[in-house]
Amino acid sequence: MAGADGRVTVVRRGTLGAPLVLAIGPMLRPVLKATTDLDVTVAYAATVRPLDAEALRWLAAAKVAIVEPYLEGTSLGAIASALGDRPRRFLAIGVPNEEHRHYGTPLDHLRALGLDAAGI
Repeated sequence: MAGADGRVTVVRRGTLGAPLVLAIGPMLRPVLKATTDLDVTVAYAATVRPLDAEALRWLAAAKVAIVEPYLEGTSLGAIASALGDRPRRFLAIGVPNEEHRHYGTPLDHLRALGLDAAGI
């Protein structure tokens, strides 16, 4: 896996032109589970800052989904800026911008936020 330096690593490659799903930090396992039967390229970055913009430009398709473990859209500005050379559609999946008072295990928390494999 990539280190904390922001490098992007391809975990699973889809067909040419397949959408890119970028899993940030601990979201890799749920992303892999959620995309098992989908034709997508899955990439992983331990962190988005600093951003491996060169790798993203090389990987990114016309459709890019970012799955992040914090407030949805947090990383979208940096990623969109790095991929601004041509039109793309983005989907930001993360913690919804609403108050949550769910307690339990970490998996219960991810499920309540919609960040488990079923929610993604």
